[in-house]
Amino acid sequence: MKYSYNWLKELANTQKTAEEMAELLTMHSFELEGLEKKEINLTGVVIGKILEIKKHPDADKLQLTKIEIGKKKLEIVCGAPNIKIGDKVPVALVGAQLPNGIKIRETKIRGVKSVGMLCAEDELDLGENHNGIMILDEDAPVGMSIKKYLEIRNDTIFEIKILPDRAHDAMSYVGVAREMAILDNQKFDYDFAGLKLPKKKSRKLKVIIKDKKLCPRYIGAVMEGVIIKESPDWLRARLEASGIRPINNVVDATNYVMLELGQPLHAFDFSQVQEISKNETAKIIIRKAQKNEKIELLDGEVLKLTVDNLVIANNQEPLVLAGVMGGKNSEINNDTKSIILESANFNAISIRTTRIEHKIRTESSDRFEKNIDPNLAEKAIRRVIEILEHTAEAKLEGVVDIYPQKNKPQKIEINLDYINSLLGEEIKKAEVLKILKSLQFKIIGKEEEKTILVEAPTYRVDLKTPEDVIEDIGRIWGYEKIKPQPLVEPIIPAKINQQLFLERKIRQNIIGLGFDEIYNYSFYGEEDVVNCKLNQKQHLRLENPMNPSQHLVRANLVPNILKNIFINLKHFDSFKIFKIGRNYWLEKGTVKEERKLVMANILKKDQDGETFYEMKGAVEDLLEIIGIDKKALVISKIKELNKYYIHPTRSAEIKINEKLIGYVGEINPLVLLKYKIEKRVALAEIDLRKLLAITQTEKKYQSLKKFPSVTRDISMLVNHDVQVLDIVNLIKRAGKVILKVSLFDVFKKDKKTSLAFHLEFGVDDRTLKNKEIDKEIGKIVTELETKLKVEVRQ
Repeated sequence: MKYSYNWLKELANTQKTAEEMAELLTMHSFELEGLEKKEINLTGVVIGKILEIKKHPDADKLQLTKIEIGKKKLEIVCGAPNIKIGDKVPVALVGAQLPNGIKIRETKIRGVKSVGMLCAEDELDLGENHNGIMILDEDAPVGMSIKKYLEIRNDTIFEIKILPDRAHDAMSYVGVAREMAILDNQKFDYDFAGLKLPKKKSRKLKVIIKDKKLCPRYIGAVMEGVIIKESPDWLRARLEASGIRPINNVVDATNYVMLELGQPLHAFDFSQVQEISKNETAKIIIRKAQKNEKIELLDGEVLKLTVDNLVIANNQEPLVLAGVMGGKNSEINNDTKSIILESANFNAISIRTTRIEHKIRTESSDRFEKNIDPNLAEKAIRRVIEILEHTAEAKLEGVVDIYPQKNKPQKIEINLDYINSLLGEEIKKAEVLKILKSLQFKIIGKEEEKTILVEAPTYRVDLKTPEDVIEDIGRIWGYEKIKPQPLVEPIIPAKINQQLFLERKIRQNIIGLGFDEIYNYSFYGEEDVVNCKLNQKQHLRLENPMNPSQHLVRANLVPNILKNIFINLKHFDSFKIFKIGRNYWLEKGTVKEERKLVMANILKKDQDGETFYEMKGAVEDLLEIIGIDKKALVISKIKELNKYYIHPTRSAEIKINEKLIGYVGEINPLVLLKYKIEKRVALAEIDLRKLLAITQTEKKYQSLKKFPSVTRDISMLVNHDVQVLDIVNLIKRAGKVILKVSLFDVFKKDKKTSLAFHLEFGVDDRTLKNKEIDKEIGKIVTELETKLKVEVRQ
């Protein structure tokens, strides 16, 4: 919100510069988002008085004026229709240069000499109005320079960020000035307590509140003999500095008081309300809108209301969308003679709901939705009556105040020891009491006691607990005074969730292996259960599924993975994907849960089972990266397959220390056919909880080998029914000094398959000799030829 520092300074009675006060507010109260200096720098522009106005002899829309600017009189041609004899106006003299770049010269307009120019607001950069010449106050001294006369407009504008917890009091000049006075150790002189409701009851206004929860208080005041005109310059200047456009003296007065006190106000044209009600008295009804009821707002927008919207109405129609914006049918106009002033309090949630529903945000709704104090309505109506008595020559006919349940001050008990304990600093009791009194708290009971009972001012809606009060004491005293101290308690780190830690580690490394993570719903349909031949009885059913094809809670990650593969094959011919997720199933009336990792890959072209071998290699690499000992990992032929969606022969089980943790293999072609997938798909499925149990066992660290290993290659021809895993396991068993076996070449020849392996040999205490390695290879060849009938190629 924008604040004029001139106005704040006057209310707070401070002599500090804008920069000094900005620093204090930032450190103790509010965050300043900006600070802008505004200075009028107009030379050659003076105040003139219109002595004569004549019609131009050669132009219907132009006038000849005689202007007094002190000892001199000037003749100036003017086209504005809003001037009259006696008006005080800004006059740009010959030679002056205006902010918009215009340089004033003596000239002839339609044959008549014009010496100078009468100026509108926008031409002097004093506003946006270009409807006519700027009319100055009657007491403006003729001949004085505009720069000197408008010194009031030389100002510094604060842009202050008011958080919601303080908006109920600090979205006002009085609220911020009160803070400034406290921080500068000044007495706050604003007569807040003296703003009391007049006792004169209105005979011309009747108010009915239908829902007192939505409108806890409503004050209406009737003022007669109103003269609608422009507001005085000081008032317009303050509104413009705060970012509000002046309209007329009545509307400006309501906006001025809203800025000053934080209480939104509204003014009705009494005659319009009276005419509609067809009675000598006007009736105001605060009620909920009827279904499809309409209202035309002040900005011309027509709204269709709902039954949840609160309106201010008469007997026939709504006049105001309560707390948001007034209606067109009762607005103040130039013919207005009597007005009804409204100062009310509305339910914050109701106002917020209405303004969100209709997408309207106003200065009024911004304040009401922050839950302001109902007692503020009385202060605001008294203040606006005072202003209108001076600026509109209005006279008060009477007031109506409906306030069934009064808002009473909150009593809070605070303990001095608790204050010091919570703030972590020793603050003397005298200082605490001084701060509380400066914040307008009322001390109840004896001040000598350690426990103090205080009464918070009602405008501080945020103060409800001792901690709220202590926070206020701390910020006024100064958080910067609190010395940093080490914590007394030992700092215990949070316990690591090992399951999530493992999954995060897997996720990071599997992406490094070229896989992309996918995200799916935790549901699938009956068709997926049938396609993959899953156990139907184990599935949990949803009562309200998102769609018929997602009415089962997933008990397996594979069906949704296959759907992802089908979709991605439309755009890519090869890719790798993975999913980490939970499966849920029903077992003996109990819901069970497991964490699984599923990996899948599709190659551009599969030759001799490359899809399977690449997936097997990816599993080995992943497990090795996360710390699984190569010697403990065995990927071997499945002894008993109970998963229909896995290929019965192109598959293997994954064991670590002889504990089964998952499977790797190709998807059954019959299942791929159901999902319209025409390429080979290899898949790995790992139980993450079993893997976690293995990774959490005690790790044995092995020192780096001091002696180099030796690598030999071996190639062979095998029958198609011989499994590579059987060959690898046999080589590891036959060779006593074998470290690693890895397949690096596969091709088919006639009715046999040619395989080639890297064999790595080594021991800890020496470098192996060729004779030892030859002996080992001889044993391996013998075992292969005897037990698997392979033909080793020499």
